[in-house]
Amino acid sequence: MAARAPVTAPPAAAPDSGAERGAPALAAIDRDTRLLENLFADVLAEQVGEAFRDELFTLRDRAAAWRRGDAEAGERLIAFLRDRSPAELEPFVRACAIQLHLANIAEELERLRRRRWHDRHSGRGQPESLAALAADTEHTPPSAVREALEQLEVVLVLTAHPTEAMRRSVFNHHQRVQELTEELDDPRVGASRRARLEAELREALTLWWQTDEIRRSRPLVEDEVRRNLMFFEAVLFDAVPELYRELSVRFGFPWPPERPVLRFGSWAGSDMDGNPAVDASTVTRTLELHRRLALRLLRRRVRELAARWSQADRRIKPSEELIASVERDERELAARIDHRNRGETLRRKLTLIGERLDRAARGEAGGYASPAELLADLELVHRNTGSSWVASGALARLMTQVRVFGFHIAALDLRQSAPALRAAVARHLPGFAELGEEGRQAAIAEAIAKLPEAALEPDPDDAVGLAFQAVAHGMREHGPEALGRIVISMVASPSDVLAALYLARRAGIGSKLPARPIVPLFETVDDLRQATATMEALYATPAYAEHLAALDREQEIMLGYSDSAKDGGFIASQWELYRVQELLVRSGDEHDVAIRFFHGRGGPGSRGGGRTHRAILAQPAHTVRGQIAITEQGEVISQRYSHAELAQRSLEQTVSAVLLASLKDDDQVPSRFRAEAERLASRSREVYRDLIGRPNFFRFMQQITPLDALADLNIGSRPASRPDGRRGLESLRAIPWVFAWMQNRLLLPSWYGAGTALAEGDDELHREMRERWPFFAALYSNLEMALYKADLGVAERYMALSDDGAELWEEIRAEYDRVTAALESISGGRGLLADSPALLARLEHRNPWTDPLSHMQVDLLGRVRSGEAAAKALLLQTITGIAAGMRNTG
Repeated sequence: MAARAPVTAPPAAAPDSGAERGAPALAAIDRDTRLLENLFADVLAEQVGEAFRDELFTLRDRAAAWRRGDAEAGERLIAFLRDRSPAELEPFVRACAIQLHLANIAEELERLRRRRWHDRHSGRGQPESLAALAADTEHTPPSAVREALEQLEVVLVLTAHPTEAMRRSVFNHHQRVQELTEELDDPRVGASRRARLEAELREALTLWWQTDEIRRSRPLVEDEVRRNLMFFEAVLFDAVPELYRELSVRFGFPWPPERPVLRFGSWAGSDMDGNPAVDASTVTRTLELHRRLALRLLRRRVRELAARWSQADRRIKPSEELIASVERDERELAARIDHRNRGETLRRKLTLIGERLDRAARGEAGGYASPAELLADLELVHRNTGSSWVASGALARLMTQVRVFGFHIAALDLRQSAPALRAAVARHLPGFAELGEEGRQAAIAEAIAKLPEAALEPDPDDAVGLAFQAVAHGMREHGPEALGRIVISMVASPSDVLAALYLARRAGIGSKLPARPIVPLFETVDDLRQATATMEALYATPAYAEHLAALDREQEIMLGYSDSAKDGGFIASQWELYRVQELLVRSGDEHDVAIRFFHGRGGPGSRGGGRTHRAILAQPAHTVRGQIAITEQGEVISQRYSHAELAQRSLEQTVSAVLLASLKDDDQVPSRFRAEAERLASRSREVYRDLIGRPNFFRFMQQITPLDALADLNIGSRPASRPDGRRGLESLRAIPWVFAWMQNRLLLPSWYGAGTALAEGDDELHREMRERWPFFAALYSNLEMALYKADLGVAERYMALSDDGAELWEEIRAEYDRVTAALESISGGRGLLADSPALLARLEHRNPWTDPLSHMQVDLLGRVRSGEAAAKALLLQTITGIAAGMRNTG
């Protein structure tokens, strides 16, 4: 079959990749992709038949020819689809989707290959790594580096947002294929071993083929919790210590660390914002699942250590303190130690540590009451190793894991919307709902002052009050560190934040129990513009000032990328977020409040996505100050944390960027740059709002995207729209808004409005801004990425589903042409992504299998809307497949 290229042996590393001189050749992606395609073709020939296999590759080739302008190939493709029933099309959809996952595996292997090449050959380390940062700061005053390290605190929060379309079972098959493909890449593999690995790959691919791609029922909240925990268990628990070791090697950071500079949070199981499935019971259950995993992982590592450590007392001479500790433990636990270990005190101590962990997991007497108790025992062992090599090895990694993950893995944040909190307060304060803003502030302040010291029991039907009670219970049962923040979405006024404070105090949080950070999330453009005034009103409120004092006058503020972009368009959102950070930090300094920002980023550029390292460096000067919190959502979690080495790479990119942002000089942004950014934001927002404000726009969107099908796609436990009484576009959440435009390949929220704004400006000024201002460089980069991923040729196929959108489509096409021309003009005509050939290659190698899925999706949308019920399930499969191809679902 002509479509199947032969598999070739792995080539040696080429001298030049085009992006990083000396890095591996980009052609390796194509080689790995062909290998996986061919092995999967063998599976298809066995499972479905050779005729199907040949038709599949013919379908791919026709879609590719159509992309090149061959209209006849396009007509034949459409005729092929039209003549087949949903049942006949189903294996084509599934095969294309799996091919895209295989293309992604080839991409991940290429990233891994490049990382290892830099580790072997580059004296400076891979760009954006800690090694590269150490080289870049070689002449920086050591005191400045020490100060940055002392301030360093990075929190990565894994969310429960429904943006991951891959099932757990499919993920497991993905991991197995990735492992085998990576082993095949080893040049030491001989012919016989290679044949065996290829046979194992065919087996794994067959199991994958025989697994349903989509869930038959909507996942439960607990499923989302377990999915996030899976990444900790499989990858992050062991990858994180390597990051700390690298900090030690490059910057002299203590090893094992004395404090956790990188920590994790989670929203799965506790994000109540618009999700009726999340309540007090899911909060309680999630905390239990977190603790169970943490203790199991720690017990496993202790058991492994005890099995390996065989040091004899006569060789290491254990201290009297250690001997007394072992004897005390044996008496208290009545534990039987193998008589063969009597002369091995360290092994005996580790066995007893394991016993205490077992008892802690079972809730029995003698178990550790806190991670601090476990750490004290491990530190005692650490002092008795008799070797710096042993002390800095597996034991130091274990001590790092205890410091970072404790008995809770990730701190659980409680998230609820401001309207729900206001409604909860109104249950307790008669007439509250009818008050104006000043009246609400006064009423809450008075109510807080009158609260008794003891916690108050909520009403049995008060879901919000019960959730706060669950948080308080969790703090008592699992320790304060198991609970993170109280995040308030859609904050518009000070009383929204005071409402959370009041409900927390009713539950005993901040009185009987330690205060938890209350984090307002500012999302819309208008709310961002009012954020400084909102916070200053809170600083002046005695009850809130008391709350801040309990937190050492530290205030975390969350910035909403998704809703601000949905509200005002990409450029306006980015500029408002930039400006508000400057204003909030300045205001915080004036009120003696330390500000830390929590960035609510998603995968696509319109939701704050893009390269994390570049995004952090694009923040305004002196707004990072060594501290940052960032959400990790959906497909971003899978991409960054599915492989130990790639996870470490991602963590290094984030931490190195925070350090670099904290060390960089306070470069003043020229006033003409700021004036132009203001003009771009205002003009782009005007154009964007004009489009989405048209009376027929939402209907047009529903017609040319699979938005109506997303509610039936079982990728998350939350509904697609907020249950707040609003209708249409206003009620639609930002995630399905972006998801829908990703599916039809238009990516409209990521660029619309930017073309007119840029075209009306000065290219020379824009070039200067791109070269000198990290904020504008990041904005340009995200626009460039979105435009390259967008495909108007494919998107136009969806126009056949619209009955009156021709005028809107022409405006969209014209704006696309304007923004593309503007970016190319700024770059000097070099074309999109000309500076990133590695990224360009990764994006291009997905198109051959994404295009056929898009054409099938258009056909199936038409069938479903004409009443062909049998086509619906298959339509959902095209959605998950395209999500894999675009590597963004929302």
